[in-house]
Amino acid sequence: MVLLNGSLIIYFGVTCFILRRGIFVGVKHKNKKQVNWLKEFLYFLFIIYMLMVISVTLFPLALWIDFNWDQIKNGINLIPVVSIMKDISSIGTAYDGDSMFMIGLIIRNVGGNILLFLPFGFFVPILFEKYKNMKRTVILGFFVSICIEFIQFFELLAGGWGRTVDVDDVLCNVLGVCIGFLIFTVLFRVNDRFQMKFFPKF
Repeated sequence: MVLLNGSLIIYFGVTCFILRRGIFVGVKHKNKKQVNWLKEFLYFLFIIYMLMVISVTLFPLALWIDFNWDQIKNGINLIPVVSIMKDISSIGTAYDGDSMFMIGLIIRNVGGNILLFLPFGFFVPILFEKYKNMKRTVILGFFVSICIEFIQFFELLAGGWGRTVDVDDVLCNVLGVCIGFLIFTVLFRVNDRFQMKFFPKF
C-alpha cells in the first residue's frame, strides 16, 4: 500500500507558479512596464488556495486497486439532499446516541464544503475580468466541483481512501461560490460608494 501525500502537489505547484510568474514579472520589468504587485500577491494566494483544495479533496492518493462493489455502492449519492437528510435523521441514534457529535459532524460536512469554495467565488471575479459576472463564476465553480467529484469517483472505483461521490457536495460547493461572489460584490460596491482605496480597480 502506497499513499501519495497532498503536500507534494502544494510544493510542486507553488514552485512552478513562482518560476512562471517570476519570468513574467522579469520580462515586464525589463520592458519597463508597471507590475501590479497587489494583483501578483492575490494570484499567489489563489494558487495556494486551489492547490490546498486539490490536496484536501483528492489526496492522499492510493496507488493500488482494490475493487469493492459494496464500498462503491455506499459511497455514491446522486440524489440531492438525500445524504444530508440521512445524517440529520441519524441524530440521536448514530455514534451511540451522541447527538452533539453527530450535529457537529453534519455542520463540518456541510459547512466545510461551503467554506471550501467560498474563496473561489471571491478570488475569481477579482483576478479574471470575464468572471465579474456571477453566472459565469457560478458555472465555473460548478464545473470545478464536478471535476473533483468525477476524479473522486475513479478513486472510489480503485478502492479509494475513504472517498465518496455526493451531489450534495457539489450543491454546497456552488453555494459557497455564490456567497464568495456576494462578498466580492458587497465589498467592491462599498469601496466605490465611499471612494475607498482598499480595493484598487484591476
